[in-house]
Amino acid sequence: MTSNVIPFLYEPCPDFITSDHKPIRGAFAVKLNKNRPSSKQNLSDSVVTHDGTAVQEQQIQILVSDMKCTNLPIMDNELIGGLADPYVKFVSSPKELLYSNSWPKSSIVTKNLNPVWDESYHLTLDGKGMKNGLAEGSMLMLTVVDYDATSSNDVIGTVALNLNELVSELDLSGRGPSDKVQETSISKPILRNGQEYGMLECKLKTAFLAPKEIKSFLSEAKNVKTATKMSWKSKIQFFTGLSIN
Repeated sequence: MTSNVIPFLYEPCPDFITSDHKPIRGAFAVKLNKNRPSSKQNLSDSVVTHDGTAVQEQQIQILVSDMKCTNLPIMDNELIGGLADPYVKFVSSPKELLYSNSWPKSSIVTKNLNPVWDESYHLTLDGKGMKNGLAEGSMLMLTVVDYDATSSNDVIGTVALNLNELVSELDLSGRGPSDKVQETSISKPILRNGQEYGMLECKLKTAFLAPKEIKSFLSEAKNVKTATKMSWKSKIQFFTGLSIN
């Protein structure tokens, strides 16, 4: 049982006043029993229409833009500037949603405690990782990391987002209109071991799209970096617009 519970967040609640206790809150992901039959649809499955034709597979697309951090802690030795070299790593649970040899990440902003990224980041979530319950229980973590050229990188902290909330306005059945885009603004503390280490702000756009629809989804974004986990068929459809059966 304990192997199916993954802790993500553990933090104090200073705004709650009690007489003799220090309230805390935590966030956990629970792996569902794979042997249990699910009535929910696999996000990566093709949908068969009423006339028997199959449409292209649809996946959750996320566009992260206007990302910045404020009041990050000093991570570097004073001899080399006494600041930090932050970047953001995009981490998912389940791991299969985003991980492909490595986690997607932003560029590094050097020597800065209030970094601003002028790039947008495009993420495609692999629906196979959500076959037991769609987006329910899935998490997207924005982990702020300090780059170190001479030793291992240091985690500054993480902002944990409930994926179900990021797609709550979308029709994930694959049978409704696919042009719906949900927009979410994030402004949250960066947490590590229950302590705050600055703030992270960004905007997220989410949509449930077939590969041929992605270019339109990204058309208004600037300086887009794509970090996707697509099948080879989806990649061909995305870059060429051709349908592969």
